[in-house]
Amino acid sequence: MRIRSVSIRSFGSLRDRSYGVSEGMTVFHGPNESGKTTVMEFIRTCLVPSNKRNQYPAREKTDSGTLVYEQDGEERTLRLVQKTVGGDRPRMPTGTDDPSLFRSVFAMTPADLDDEKVVTEGGIRSRFLTVPGGDAMPSARAAAEEVWSKSLGKRSNSSSRVIALESESSALDAEISQASALTDSYGQLDRQRSELSVRLSALQEESRSSAAAKTVHDVYVSNTGNYGRLRSLSEEREALGEFVTVTAEDEAEMARLRAESAQRQTALKELQERRSAEEADLMGADRRKVAARSAAIESLPGKLQAYREDSRRLRSLDTGAPRPPRPLPSPAPEKRRIGALFAAGVLLTVLGVIAALFVHPYAIALSVVGLIAAAVGSRRPAEAPRTERSDEHDGADAEAESIRQRMSSFEDEVLGIISDIGAESLGIEDDVAYLTKARDAAVSLSKLDNDIMRARMEQGEANTRLLSFTQRFSGEEGFAANLAKTRRAAEIDRERDVIRSAISEAGLDPDNPDCPVEYDGDPAGEEMGEVRQRIGAIEERMRAILDTDELERMMDRRALLESEMHSALDEGAVGLLACAIADSACEEIYSQVQPGVIATADRYLSMMTDGRYRIDTDPRSKDLSIRSGDETKGIGAWSSGLRAQVLLSVKLAVAKEMGGGEVPVILDDVLLPFDSERKAGACRALAELSSEMQVLMFTCDAETAEICRSLEGVETVGMTVS
Repeated sequence: MRIRSVSIRSFGSLRDRSYGVSEGMTVFHGPNESGKTTVMEFIRTCLVPSNKRNQYPAREKTDSGTLVYEQDGEERTLRLVQKTVGGDRPRMPTGTDDPSLFRSVFAMTPADLDDEKVVTEGGIRSRFLTVPGGDAMPSARAAAEEVWSKSLGKRSNSSSRVIALESESSALDAEISQASALTDSYGQLDRQRSELSVRLSALQEESRSSAAAKTVHDVYVSNTGNYGRLRSLSEEREALGEFVTVTAEDEAEMARLRAESAQRQTALKELQERRSAEEADLMGADRRKVAARSAAIESLPGKLQAYREDSRRLRSLDTGAPRPPRPLPSPAPEKRRIGALFAAGVLLTVLGVIAALFVHPYAIALSVVGLIAAAVGSRRPAEAPRTERSDEHDGADAEAESIRQRMSSFEDEVLGIISDIGAESLGIEDDVAYLTKARDAAVSLSKLDNDIMRARMEQGEANTRLLSFTQRFSGEEGFAANLAKTRRAAEIDRERDVIRSAISEAGLDPDNPDCPVEYDGDPAGEEMGEVRQRIGAIEERMRAILDTDELERMMDRRALLESEMHSALDEGAVGLLACAIADSACEEIYSQVQPGVIATADRYLSMMTDGRYRIDTDPRSKDLSIRSGDETKGIGAWSSGLRAQVLLSVKLAVAKEMGGGEVPVILDDVLLPFDSERKAGACRALAELSSEMQVLMFTCDAETAEICRSLEGVETVGMTVS
């Protein structure tokens, strides 16, 4: 599989980006925030989708883009839509389609080069970092070591079979020697037994005299924990100090007052929310003006119904048959007469004003007469109809005119109210509906304001009662502190009563923590045990003297022990020889055959470090180590930079082995920890790898990009901040 192009419509911070990808190694270079990691995440998401939420969520609700790849000589497309990848899924080697493994081995970030688990545990270690069949050899050696350890072991190993047999044989030899000598000492042993019996009787009497003290002492010892607990409880009770005792009635009253306060608060909040909803129905209109026009608004729905009926009647009248016109006499002479009257009225008005100002105030009467004349003169004479109509038509016209006047009057009334309250007209129907709703809201708001004022007063009263109650306890926090101390004091008192009762029932004084008797142990009892053992041993020796067959049985046991010792020595020798053979075989295997992945990783590490470091494998533990000259470092002694180089080398070798050239390797700024020399070596190693599998590297490091430009077969793609 080879990626050919990446087209991102929307993914993370990127919009409408397209990039071509070369057959071998492609280096995407750009500053931070240019979208390198986002492009890498897009490729990872398309190739191996994961349920894990990506680091760069889209600014929009959908992610989308395409990835074109070539496999088996045929181009195919993957499509990402809303975090779902569709299209032709690529064929990937077994195991590489695991999201966690793919992101750790094939799509690495700097964080992946700080994880040592890939070389210390898991399936990658067992599959790629050991010699085939190498697991069996350490197991075989461990089994052989267990055989010789059990048979021979070390001299300090008490579990060794040979040592155990030697010890038993030595003890048996001593017993045989003793048995031979005891035949002549029976009388002496009898006297010793009698002396020890007398001593035992005396010790028994001494032991009985201390039994009562021991009983009391034992009872005291069993109660030392109670005395200690009683002391700690008393100290804790004293540490509580002075406090106001909170009774059950106080707790109930506090709970009631808090509930009341919360209830009042909730009621007030509900009223305020209802008021906000009602205020919204006003749509910005002046509430006081709406209330002032309430009566007029209340009549509008009935008037609207009449308006609708007038509208329907007017439409029916306007659809009647046309009427023929009839010429009428000209009204010109009448018009001229009325015009002269209007001019005379204006003149009288002006003269009246002048006379009132300069002659006498009563001359204003002329102006009044002039105004009346001008008003009469301004009236137009009623024009006769332009056409001659029948009586029926004249009635229809009159009715239509009357309807228009009523409709106009209603429209003016509605528009007047709309304008007065500061609203905008949306049409007669919508205006009436809005005004009706606004009136209801204004009426409701008045009531709600009263209810809110009353609710605030009730809440204040509830808070006052709560505050007044808690003053005795120095506030609510003081109440809680005193309540906690009250409860703890009660618990301490109850526990102390229980402990004191237990101590008293044991016959001890709860107020006196000292032991009432002195007891230093039972030395007589200890000596009694020793005397009994000595008597038992003497009696056993006396019975052995009387039993003539015992010596023969000991001799037979001695011969059997010698036979078992020879057998154990033979088994131990065989196990020791097997261990040596296993060690030699392991060294031979790992000296001649090295795992293929380790060999590849060794070559990559040598290129990155200019031959300074090589990779070794311990033939027994199979752990990786780094060799520099004669010095070998285990994984715990690697520096962070060296660890990054080793892990990169191993992961590249594993990717080559697992991917088989079918899965691309994608790297995000993994060379940042490297110095210039090692960056160059790493770039050469990646270029070599790109001859077998596709390599995509994203970096903000100008030095890394420049090194890659100088390598044959490596293409660079510049990225900019959008």
